[in-house]
Amino acid sequence: MPRCAAVSPGATDTTQTVRLTSGTAGHNHGAVLAVLKPAPAPGFVIGDVPMPTPAAGQILLRVAATSVCGTDVHLYDWNPWAAARVHPPRVVGHEVCGEVVAWGDGVQGPPIGTRVAVESHIVCGHCDECRRGDFHVCENTRILGVDVDGAFATHLVVPAANVWPVGDAVSPDVAAAMEPFGNAVHACSYGELGGRTVVVFGCGPIGCAAIAVARVQGAARVVGVDRNAYRLDLAERMGAHAIVRATDDAVDEAVRRAAGGAIDCVLEMSGSPVAVASATRLVRPGGWISLLGIGDGPDVVDLSSDVVMKGLSLYGIAGRRIPATWEQVTSYVRDGVIDVRTLITHRFAMHEIDGAVELMKSGQCGKVTLTPE
Repeated sequence: MPRCAAVSPGATDTTQTVRLTSGTAGHNHGAVLAVLKPAPAPGFVIGDVPMPTPAAGQILLRVAATSVCGTDVHLYDWNPWAAARVHPPRVVGHEVCGEVVAWGDGVQGPPIGTRVAVESHIVCGHCDECRRGDFHVCENTRILGVDVDGAFATHLVVPAANVWPVGDAVSPDVAAAMEPFGNAVHACSYGELGGRTVVVFGCGPIGCAAIAVARVQGAARVVGVDRNAYRLDLAERMGAHAIVRATDDAVDEAVRRAAGGAIDCVLEMSGSPVAVASATRLVRPGGWISLLGIGDGPDVVDLSSDVVMKGLSLYGIAGRRIPATWEQVTSYVRDGVIDVRTLITHRFAMHEIDGAVELMKSGQCGKVTLTPE
């Protein structure tokens, strides 16, 4: 696929270039180039930051590829969630593949030169949730590119516990996408999908990945629902048996017709309050729903009639189970069981971050890769 230098005819690149470290003209060799949120305002800038040094228990990575997430778009727009959570200046980005170039004290692997994917949630290891092994809901979670400096840079440091060796057989762009792909695998893990009918609301990259995972796990019928024609086409390419074009109103009857029978499970990836309410109405009694999408407002669900009296199970999907989800993702990717490359539709260079974000906003894309110069 060609690198995309612009989003649409007439689009302009408004990315600023700043230097946050001292140095001679040109790139500072004691620094790394990064995409930054320098202040609490919309937009990103490209600038130099000091070369990170791995502390005890950390690994220094040379970034090979990253990918852009909806969270990065929220940071770019500086929406209410970003304003409440992030404290600039911050290097952004959290979906990343890199090569190990140095170890901090106490680290003995992976070997220098190893290609790794990265778990973006840094957990504390000592809270009650971590002590139970529920690392994905650690109460002290820090997220790369949100709470600590992230991956849209030429180098970054991460805890050694957060790297997942993938080997040279997995391309850097696919390895960078393993983190969001893991969300889909996690969402599919709460019930039996073999022989079942599954509906996926929201056919962005994670929703489309969930369609592929459901198919691999033996789902008898998978229906994708979205309002975006581009992403519905991608859903079909990832294995959806049927698709439904969403509207501002509930599409319950259209989904039922597409399902052709009882709906056992809904994977809700959109965050739309309309979709969440539809999911509880559509799933058969005793079925289950995974909720990964995060909306901008409250959801209105008839809990008494559509959840309690139907005996539904609702699961909140936070990140990835560590290490179980990563083990499953690796088996799918390394063995070629799921073609993650189909999800990767566009590539940009790091300095083209504005174009990448605008394309994400348009919805005319799958996964968008961002690579250092």
